[in-house]
Amino acid sequence: MKKSPWRMVVEALVAEDVERIFGLSGNPTHLVDDLARHSKIQNVLVRHEHSGVACAYAHARVTGKPAVCYGNPGPGITNLVTALLEATSGSLPVIALSNGVPTNTDGRGAFQELDSVPMMRPVTKWAARIVAPETTPWVMQRAFSIAKNGRPGAVFIDIPSDLALRETTMPNYQPSLPRHRSRPEKDALGAAAKLLAAAKKPLAICGSGAVSAGAFGQIHNLAEMLGMPVFTTPGGRGIFPESHDLALGQVGLYFTEAGRRYFDDADVVLAIGSRLEDFSTGSWRLWPRKARFIQIEIHPEAMAMNLRPDVALLGDAALALDDLAGALDGHSLPSKLAREKSVAASRHKMLKRVAQEVAKQAQPIRSCQVVGAINRIFGHNTVMVHENGGADLWTYYWPYYQVLDAGDCVPMAEQTAMGMGVIGAIAAKMALPEKNVICVCGDGAMQMAMMELATAAEHRCGVTWVVLNNRALGWPQYIQKLERQAEVATNFEVSPDFTKLARAQGCKGIKVTDPAKVDAALKAAVKANHREQPVLIDVHIAKHDYPPHFTDYHRKIWGYGKRVPKPKAKGKKGASRAV
Repeated sequence: MKKSPWRMVVEALVAEDVERIFGLSGNPTHLVDDLARHSKIQNVLVRHEHSGVACAYAHARVTGKPAVCYGNPGPGITNLVTALLEATSGSLPVIALSNGVPTNTDGRGAFQELDSVPMMRPVTKWAARIVAPETTPWVMQRAFSIAKNGRPGAVFIDIPSDLALRETTMPNYQPSLPRHRSRPEKDALGAAAKLLAAAKKPLAICGSGAVSAGAFGQIHNLAEMLGMPVFTTPGGRGIFPESHDLALGQVGLYFTEAGRRYFDDADVVLAIGSRLEDFSTGSWRLWPRKARFIQIEIHPEAMAMNLRPDVALLGDAALALDDLAGALDGHSLPSKLAREKSVAASRHKMLKRVAQEVAKQAQPIRSCQVVGAINRIFGHNTVMVHENGGADLWTYYWPYYQVLDAGDCVPMAEQTAMGMGVIGAIAAKMALPEKNVICVCGDGAMQMAMMELATAAEHRCGVTWVVLNNRALGWPQYIQKLERQAEVATNFEVSPDFTKLARAQGCKGIKVTDPAKVDAALKAAVKANHREQPVLIDVHIAKHDYPPHFTDYHRKIWGYGKRVPKPKAKGKKGASRAV
């Protein structure tokens, strides 16, 4: 039987167990038609091509499986770029499909002509154009294999519109092989076990590689075996429940005093699936000076990218941790009781102080009160979808917000593309309908993505967005304040009524200006979500309200706020003179 490339694409998606696909219908109408006629795959219509990738990003993160999106030629393809860059940075297997201009018009300035593959190469693991219809099965199999193996990442496939409809005899589609998993060398495992067994103050730092490997149980097992505190990067958040007695939050920019105190005195650091970039290490200055370093990494090029390990364990994080635990069985481990008591005492002190802080009500409303209330009211079984900006920072800082259950976090990657969390929350809810899904964002991020509230309402996704509204672009304005600059181009002089916009798109809208009404708004959101109604809560917050370490980090690590304006020169009579 002869088939078109689009028909074969659909067969490939079915064979790869794809449950839904995200995109904006346009020129690839035949993909849409073939999806409807030849599959049960849910086709989720979004309002912008960028949104399709954002949804695929979140879907891949919470399921651990490749997620698929599609776009249109020309500007539709360029609209995919930013979010694909984020997906590759976040090591998430996302496959983007689009049709291109006909091959017989290449180079002639045809309608929506774009040399898409070279443009996509810097932001994906692999970008390819189908040049012959019969190669479609191979290209799709290759796309899934590349996206999910090694360090996962995004893939882009361009199907020229003339070839996309050309029916030909094709080989049957063979699903891609399961993810390849390799183990570290035994000698390296032995050396790592020796270091950990002798350590007095070991710690683990988990990055996104630990999450993509599904090493949840392995991290838990090793931490409890050694009485070893667990830290994460933003990408690794969710690998370990932050309510656990050995959880000490995040590193780098998101250190808290309890975590930093233990971290600075560590004698062995075990890093799992992290490149240890500048945000996570304070531009490589926040690192225990006397610590030996063990690195677990799946990708050879990421090994020793930023810090040279004493022991390098190249392989899958889950398998490496299993083997490392086995290697430790042959060692006599010193008592961990004193270490566990010390960590517990530090945690208790921090938790008590933070509980008192978030319980306080102030006018204007403080973000930490809102974040603490979310933790308390939404509780367990809640996926936090992070955003990027200034107002939402409190959700990153443990223990102001705690990821209570392993896996229940969708962070953005180091590209920090604003608006992706707002959109991605919809896909997270689709993938995990039994869980609460909440996204905390600033008003800047919401304005970049609020067209997708209608998508949530259309699909009855009971998501809650909490907009921490300071009527400004919080992070750049914060830098202006530190640097004693005027607040130029950072205030929104006209700010939308988010609650009215939410209601206009089929969502419930709640405005909160009174700190005493924060709890009631969140409880109303939980009830509405259980009725499959999305909710937007617009909370008017104080400006320039940031965690203490955030300010400290910017001053000490990045040098902000040290510039002192030059005094105005004076003339003979004391009159000011222009400089």
